[in-house]
Amino acid sequence: MKLWVKSAVAAAVGVSLLLAASATTLFDDLEYRVSDLWLQIRGRQPVPPGVIVVAIDEQSYSELDVPYGPPWPRALHAKMLQRLKELGVRRVAFDVLFTGPGADLQADTQLIRAFSEMPSVIGAELSIRSIQKQGGGFTIENLEQPYEPFRKVATQALVGVRDRKLMIRHFPIPRSDRERSLPFLAQAAADIKSSDDPSLPGPYDLIRYYGPGRTVPFYSYWELLSDDAPLPREQFKDATVFIGLLMQSDTGGSQKDSFISPYGAPMVFGVEVHATIFSNLTQHNWIRRSSPLVERSAQAALASVAAFVALSVSPVIFSALTAALVVGWSVAAFLAFGSGVFLAGAPTVLIVVPIILLCSALHSYISARQAEESLRSAFSLYVSPEMVPKLQSEGGALKLGGEKLWVTAVFTDILDFTSISEDMPAEKTSEMLNAYFTDIVEVVFKNQGTLLKFIGDAIFAIWGAPVKLPNHAELAIQTARDIQAAVEKFNASQRFPRLTTRVGVHTGPMLVGNLGSQKRFDYTAIGDAVNLASRVEGLNKYIGTTILFTETTRKDAGGFSGAVHMATVRVKGRKEPVKLFTVFDPPLDPATLAAWNDAVNTFSVGKVTESAEAFEALRPKERRLEVACQLYLEEISALRETPLPQGWAGELNFEVK
Repeated sequence: MKLWVKSAVAAAVGVSLLLAASATTLFDDLEYRVSDLWLQIRGRQPVPPGVIVVAIDEQSYSELDVPYGPPWPRALHAKMLQRLKELGVRRVAFDVLFTGPGADLQADTQLIRAFSEMPSVIGAELSIRSIQKQGGGFTIENLEQPYEPFRKVATQALVGVRDRKLMIRHFPIPRSDRERSLPFLAQAAADIKSSDDPSLPGPYDLIRYYGPGRTVPFYSYWELLSDDAPLPREQFKDATVFIGLLMQSDTGGSQKDSFISPYGAPMVFGVEVHATIFSNLTQHNWIRRSSPLVERSAQAALASVAAFVALSVSPVIFSALTAALVVGWSVAAFLAFGSGVFLAGAPTVLIVVPIILLCSALHSYISARQAEESLRSAFSLYVSPEMVPKLQSEGGALKLGGEKLWVTAVFTDILDFTSISEDMPAEKTSEMLNAYFTDIVEVVFKNQGTLLKFIGDAIFAIWGAPVKLPNHAELAIQTARDIQAAVEKFNASQRFPRLTTRVGVHTGPMLVGNLGSQKRFDYTAIGDAVNLASRVEGLNKYIGTTILFTETTRKDAGGFSGAVHMATVRVKGRKEPVKLFTVFDPPLDPATLAAWNDAVNTFSVGKVTESAEAFEALRPKERRLEVACQLYLEEISALRETPLPQGWAGELNFEVK
């Protein structure tokens, strides 16, 4: 690819990804979450001296016997100001509204005198309400100002703090001319008269928190009014004190003035936010952040460079460069944040560049696959789809040969398929089989099976190869049950004649692998265990079941709760008898199951007459056991004519295949 083409593609990719990311809240949310992480890693920081919070808290209500609900008594505020004056405090800032005259005019007079003797800042609050009406809308501003006599002796300032999602990160910014005419509480406390002061933080700058709630030094209101509570006078000397609610219980609306701290718990209250902002302003020490335009432009350039590099190097090299970028940026952002500079870039470094890496890896993978497929095209017609992952990971899978594995084989067959299909048009038969196989194969795949081949109306599948599965026997039995449920659903559609599917399952050693000639081979399984699985499927029609599995499978499946022993059989070509089990859905009732087991056990010990009576009694009671009972009765009838063979252990002989 030519250099200019790479550059154009890289620029387009970088800008597009940045625009997509910045169009969502994810962009800023991630920036803030990462900056919160830097704070939490740094831990609490020392709060500059000269600022103290006096908390109107639960203990103060209790110690001073103040009732919850009404405004805090103004006489106490007057007393507090006198106390703070004695301690040498420079200024007091109230995160409290003093609207209108109080109930006690004498207390108002005391407070006016206290304000005149102690430089104080008192709260005002502007509420903005949006009114939407048909054809448009408008806003109503309402400024709650302090009681006029108080305004003459104290500075009024805005106390409202707000940001998004209960997280106060930014400095308060005036929203209207009325707000611009008043300073905010922390500004007034810092003796900054106007919100237009160029020394103030900008609209994108962030508050530098020193820790979670209760980090700024604080005292309970009652402690300062108590003669018994020791107070460090040197800490109060020339300090600025902020007074406000700081309560843990939801009383008097205090929880409305609590916010999530970037440090996490505990929450930080409005009075603490004001005190923190005040400290930032007086120390000229906040987190400076560039405008969104500057940040996004820089990140778009970084994303474009990353895209260009991704087009120029291998995914392995680019992944190493990406890791180095993540580590390098994280270290730089952490150090910059500690120095008071917000280094943006989290969305680009942590999301956009990794996406570019992912796209690069995907492109490389697709290219490699195309080259690989051109080499594999000769084999693609001969291997089953289930072998594709193995072929991709093991080049040897294309070779002839197999390995002996302990796996579970499953065979299925449709009862009387020849009779069902002989009166159907070939197109309808094909449509039916395609729909049927689609449902059955989906069950096999869902249970992690490997479909080896279709044999007419039957399928042959195995569990445990090529992917090793520790519970392959259990999965195979479960598949047999799920197949019955799928067939019932298939029949319920009434699109085709009703079908009955029989399933046989056996576990044992099988030769599994690519078998055939040098020019054409397929992944399959062969061996005596495979043949037995096929024979077991065929025995369903004699026993009257739709699912049969051998004792070997049952043991490998951990006993498989609900398995019912149907018969012990001796099939043609095998010397050893095979125990066969099934599962019923719904299960047999306990009494019927007990009667069945007793009948089979009685037969197995040679008490044929007693067992015949048991099977005769059981046959009309349970339709699903009717065929099996008849099979045993016919076997008993034959056994009565000749002596029991030597070594006989209750097996049924099947000479047919």
